[in-house]
Amino acid sequence: MLRTLLRSLGPRLRSLRRRRMLLGVTALAATACAALPPADAPFPVGTTFAWLGTDAGGVRRNAPADAARYTIAFDGSGRAVLRLDCNRGTAQWQRDGERLALAPIASTKMMCPRGSLDVAYGADLAQVAGWRYDGSVLVLSGRDGSTMRFRPL
Repeated sequence: MLRTLLRSLGPRLRSLRRRRMLLGVTALAATACAALPPADAPFPVGTTFAWLGTDAGGVRRNAPADAARYTIAFDGSGRAVLRLDCNRGTAQWQRDGERLALAPIASTKMMCPRGSLDVAYGADLAQVAGWRYDGSVLVLSGRDGSTMRFRPL
């Protein structure tokens, strides 16, 4: 009787197994498509990026009201050009694969309007230790575990 029941359920069980396997393969493929760009993705030389904010420990630490007032652009000579709200700045950048260092960060010292994040932005940039893309968003990771997010302008 059990054999008869198993024979009658056999095609259904095989169909269910195929569906599960297909679902697993589909999920795996979707995960692969959503993965970060390959490690050999080109470093963003020549593009200006606007700062979207800095997260630390899963919490937004800093976020500018106007992202275009806080920018970074990497040039081919190893120099980064910065806009820190009402101030301008530069830094030398060095990259080794996914590692990135910005130092020293030098900027003008104008007094920006109340609520400016110029000092916080500079401090966050001084922590940068790595880079990657998340889609079209440039993510700079800090030695302190923070992540800065930038969109291309």
